[in-house]
Amino acid sequence: MTDPHPNSIEPERPDETLALEYLGYSIRLQPTPLEWMAVVTRPNQRPGIVLAADRAAALIKARDWIAVQTKSQD
Repeated sequence: MTDPHPNSIEPERPDETLALEYLGYSIRLQPTPLEWMAVVTRPNQRPGIVLAADRAAALIKARDWIAVQTKSQD
């Protein structure tokens, strides 16, 4: 839905949510008004949230976070 107000502060963004799997974790990437957010989940664990300026950086940070979590479980 488009905001009819000419000075809307939220830019229009298409639905760019992306979900993928990495080393048994689920990563859901989605844009926020100012940056990208990655929600990293695994069954029976608390989710992790990563913020970055763009989608590629959010994905890299999410994978780095998963690597640290995997090492700490060993």
